[in-house]
Amino acid sequence: MSELGGGPVHSETLDAVPVTIPVTLVAGYLGAGKTTWLNAHLRDGVASGTLVLVNDFGTINVDAELIDYAGERLLKLSSGCLCCSLSDELGTQLSRIGRWPEPPPALIIETSGVARPRRIADMIRVARRFRLDRIVTLVDLASLAQRFGDSRVGELVAAQIASADRLSLNRGGDLDPAERQHLIRQLQSLNPTALVGHASVGIDSSVERTPKPAPARPLTLHPTADDRDPDWQRFAISIPPSLTRQTLEALLIEHAGGLARAKGFIQANGRHYVFQWSGGRAEWTPATPRPGASQLVGIGFAGASFEALISALEALG
Repeated sequence: MSELGGGPVHSETLDAVPVTIPVTLVAGYLGAGKTTWLNAHLRDGVASGTLVLVNDFGTINVDAELIDYAGERLLKLSSGCLCCSLSDELGTQLSRIGRWPEPPPALIIETSGVARPRRIADMIRVARRFRLDRIVTLVDLASLAQRFGDSRVGELVAAQIASADRLSLNRGGDLDPAERQHLIRQLQSLNPTALVGHASVGIDSSVERTPKPAPARPLTLHPTADDRDPDWQRFAISIPPSLTRQTLEALLIEHAGGLARAKGFIQANGRHYVFQWSGGRAEWTPATPRPGASQLVGIGFAGASFEALISALEALG
C-alpha cells in the first residue's frame, strides 16, 4: 500500500525500522595515501554492495579511476568541490542514496585532501538514514613536520588528525626512529583517543594501537580565524605527448612553493603513466593508454608562485 494512501496499514509497516547506513570517512591531507588505503581496505573485504563515493579536487577524478571496485558501486562528486563541507552536491547524493529502495549496507566516502572531516561528519549526522561509523585519517609521516611548519596548511592538517577515530600512518620507514616516535607523540597530543596503525610496508603494518603518552616538544601551529582555509587555486592543463619526465619534474620543483598537489594521466618519454606529485616527490606508474590528450590537474596557493607555475605549464604546449 502507498504510504500516502488512506487504506489499511499492514503490521509489517508498523514494525519496520528504517535501515541506517554506516558511513566511513577517509580523510587526510593531499598525497597522504587515501586511495591506496581504500584499495587495500576493499581488497581485504567489505560487505557486498558497499557504496564508495569519491570526492577529488580536479576536473578529472584521478582517485576514482584508480580505485579497483565495481563501477556501479563507485560514485564520483563531479563538481570537484574543494572542501566538501556543506557541498550541495554531497547533500544531494546522500539524499538520493537514502531513498534507494535497496540501500547499500555501508557507505565509504574518500574526501578531498583539503577537506575538514568534522564538517562532513556534521552533515552525515543530520542526514536521514545515515550514521557516522568512523573517521580514518591518513598521515604521511615523511612530510608531517613540513606540513605542521607550513602556516598555510598546518592548522588544517592538525584538524584532520584531531577529528579521526583511527590514524593510519604512511611513509615513516626511512625516518630516524627517534624522530618517528616524536612525530607519533605529537599525533597523540593532538588526538589522544585515536587508534594508531601503520599502513606502510616496513613500519610494522600488522599492529594497530594507541601510542603510550609521552612528553613531546610543543607543537607550534598557525591557526586561521574561523578555520578559514587557504586561498586554494586549481588548474587543469593539457600536456603535449613530447614531454619528458625530467622536464615536468624540473618544472614542478622550480615552482614547488605555489603547488600543493598535482596528478594526471600523462604520456611522457613515449609511454603512458599515472603521474602523482606530492611533498616534492614524483611518482610515475606505468598505465594503459587512455583516449584524449594527456592532462595534469593540480591545486596550489594563490600568489605569484602559483601564477608562474601556470605560465610555465602552459608554455609546454
